Amino acid sequence: MAADNLTLLEPMDLSRNERRLVELIFVGKQIARVDLAERSGMTGASVTRLIGRLIEIGLLIEVVERTGAQGQPRRLLSLRADRYLSAGITFSVSRMEVAIADLAGKILTSRSVDIETSTALSVAEAAQAAIAAMLTDLGTRKDRLLGVGCSVPGNFGTMSHILKAHSFFPAFDDGEADQAFKATFEAPYYIENDGTAASLGEYVFGGRIPQPDPMFFIHIGHGVGGGAVIDGRPYRGVNGNACLPGVLYPYDQPRPSGQDLFATLNSAGFAIHDFIDLDRLPDSAEAALEIWIERAGKQLSETVRVATAMFDPALIVLGGRLPELVTDRLVRAISSQPILGPSRGLEAAAVEASRLGPRAGAIGAACIPFFASLFSAAVADDGSPYLNGRKPKSRP
Repeated sequence: MAADNLTLLEPMDLSRNERRLVELIFVGKQIARVDLAERSGMTGASVTRLIGRLIEIGLLIEVVERTGAQGQPRRLLSLRADRYLSAGITFSVSRMEVAIADLAGKILTSRSVDIETSTALSVAEAAQAAIAAMLTDLGTRKDRLLGVGCSVPGNFGTMSHILKAHSFFPAFDDGEADQAFKATFEAPYYIENDGTAASLGEYVFGGRIPQPDPMFFIHIGHGVGGGAVIDGRPYRGVNGNACLPGVLYPYDQPRPSGQDLFATLNSAGFAIHDFIDLDRLPDSAEAALEIWIERAGKQLSETVRVATAMFDPALIVLGGRLPELVTDRLVRAISSQPILGPSRGLEAAAVEASRLGPRAGAIGAACIPFFASLFSAAVADDGSPYLNGRKPKSRP
């Protein structure tokens, strides 16, 4: 049966136990009911009842495992990756990337849109137009879109959903982004800073088994950001501004940031204005690039040491907007440093490059609606939504 012929649930309609089963199946890829009962702590009867509803709404499929052995074959459950879609939006100084992803973390289609305006409403309208056009190209109903995740460089005002954007993004300051998205997007939307969004995307779609938890993410965008996932939930702090390693690097000094890399290359005679320009660096830029990587690697080793001390993470991931080859070299530069552990007898956490590469921003942003709608960790202990978001308009 085609997904478009099935009844669609509203986001947040799943119970906590249903969400727990979805998470276990997501991580396990394919899993038998008896294993679900064991891992969830639920009774077999409860699992069967809850799985029945998840199959009915088309979120799960069940297939027979054919091993060739005699006896009753096992029936394995897995997520239907194309059942729901999500849109993710990331921003740089001159462009925004808009992507639509499925439940497997696969980007089905994406568009790069020039930002030629200083108003948040015009940016939101351009993003909504791109989303609508991409859904049309995919031939799918718009009500299959669980939501829109917006990954924006910036912080949140104290005890507020109001984003305080990076100085390079004046259109998104003073609450303008929140109001513009509210007025424009046809699906539920969620706003997160880029480090938190990337950390969640890496945790959910990075493909590491078991998932590293806690996981700390160092995000190199225009600035130096970060995020952490603890107990399956992005750690936001009281105001949504946790995990900002950029505080270690004063603005009046060289920093391991994307903007600092642009300045370094420009000083060496190479015209770099945005991250897309890094994909077209000539070979003659290698010497300047290597100098920056070596210096940034030494600086970021301090972030590794501090993050290890504060979070004792299972893994530290480096990613963001840099090209994959640059990120890989930066990880090697960090790992070559003699990083002292945070205390006697303790070693610094392992560091890996993001498995999502530069796509981490778009996938991380698209991951936010999936997490909010389907994962148990997205529901706070009092039953309220955990992330910054807006409830959906009623569906027709």
